[in-house]
Amino acid sequence: MNKLIGGVCTGIVAVMALSTGAQASNDDLAGKWLLQDAGSTQDKLDEAVENVAQEMNFFIRALARPVLKKQTQICQQWTLGWQTEQFQWQCDSAEVDSMPLAAQGDVFKQDEEGIDISGTYQRTTDAVVLVLESERGKRTNTWKQVGDNELLFTVKLESEKLPTPLTWSLSYKKE
Repeated sequence: MNKLIGGVCTGIVAVMALSTGAQASNDDLAGKWLLQDAGSTQDKLDEAVENVAQEMNFFIRALARPVLKKQTQICQQWTLGWQTEQFQWQCDSAEVDSMPLAAQGDVFKQDEEGIDISGTYQRTTDAVVLVLESERGKRTNTWKQVGDNELLFTVKLESEKLPTPLTWSLSYKKE
């Protein structure tokens, strides 16, 4: 699990408002999704970080920028899928993460520092939303199908240490 150091926020996941669209099955979202417009991706993430950092105290800003940038990990490929009672997601070749489909705010794992992480799994007609929370904050990961072979991945990091949420979206195409 990603995390912001210094207690700013832990990279965990929260619920975002979703619009409804065409009915999508698990099979539609399952599989490998490749990043689109990779050339402009870093600029999008830098802008998201700067939007949050500019509202911080001048002295904190210099410390916060590198910490926030660490949270804006670029996944060249997402692999999504379901196994029996679990939803699984994987960024590039990182370790596969999974969450019980029945997760509704229950602690389901601990991070590398032993901090409890609770999670909520939500499935809509066109998206999967994971909600992970710890004492450090929230992270919302939303994988939303926006076309036959298009996926919009949106992240929202929230913490009492941040003046505003850190939010960004990236587009993916099915492999």
